[in-house]
Amino acid sequence: MNLSPRSFLKQLRINEAKKKLCNTEASIGQIAKEVGFLNQFNFTRSFKNSLELSPENYCKIYKNK
Repeated sequence: MNLSPRSFLKQLRINEAKKKLCNTEASIGQIAKEVGFLNQFNFTRSFKNSLELSPENYCKIYKNK
């Protein structure tokens, strides 16, 4: 895996958030809290660092697929 436990957990949270962004009408702040981030700012920063897309742009691209 070559990931630290912290990085692995972050990746799990991002993957769950990706599913929720495309399959629910919940706000980004609500999704951030549901998957374990302290706030929307930290979530958006981590999401963008992982995928090079903001949660908003990810949703626009992948929601209808």
